[in-house]
Amino acid sequence: MTEMVPGTFLAQLAHDEQQALHGLSVRRTFPRGAVLMFEHEPDERVMLLLAGRVKVTAIRHDRREILLSLRDPGDVLGELAFIDGQPRTATVSALEPVDALVMPAQVFRSHLETTPRVAVVLLEIVARRFREATDQRLQFAASDSMGRLAARIVELADRYGRPGAGGIIVDLPISQEELASWTGASRASVAQALQVFRELGWIQTERRRLTVTDAAALRARSP
Repeated sequence: MTEMVPGTFLAQLAHDEQQALHGLSVRRTFPRGAVLMFEHEPDERVMLLLAGRVKVTAIRHDRREILLSLRDPGDVLGELAFIDGQPRTATVSALEPVDALVMPAQVFRSHLETTPRVAVVLLEIVARRFREATDQRLQFAASDSMGRLAARIVELADRYGRPGAGGIIVDLPISQEELASWTGASRASVAQALQVFRELGWIQTERRRLTVTDAAALRARSP
């Protein structure tokens, strides 16, 4: 079985529960940049990530693309449209080559009706995502762009960081423009904030890589 990120949907299931989902699904691969799900499309499929990370985005009224979240191996995709039967609220795109299980929404629903423990795990995942989205909205309302950026860097370090000689090394799965979108700020504002953090000695940056040298300071600056 592919290694899952702790806390994700599949990671919380027992081996036999995972195997049952494999038996109900078709395994598919997607290249980097491929769109797995489109915003506004009808509810037809649920996907379970086995390998590779994806980004979840939506288009604002001014046609700007906003990065809403990142999803990791073990995560479930398309759960909101599956639950309420409404069109999808976001687009899901592969940040790197992706391996996923794909199943019809009705098949997944029928399976959950006969496996209450798996249904409860899904419910917990949805509730946690709702809390995370609420926290992010509060951050946007209560903090400046530097505070929001500090929070995003801390999240990236917690999720993807690995110990290094100078601190916590994060191989960034997203571009600076996408980081700005996720932060709710312009690219220029994020570039300026990154420069300030570098001058303060809190981070070091390279292309597609960031080293957190003072995580405590970034957490204190976060909302």
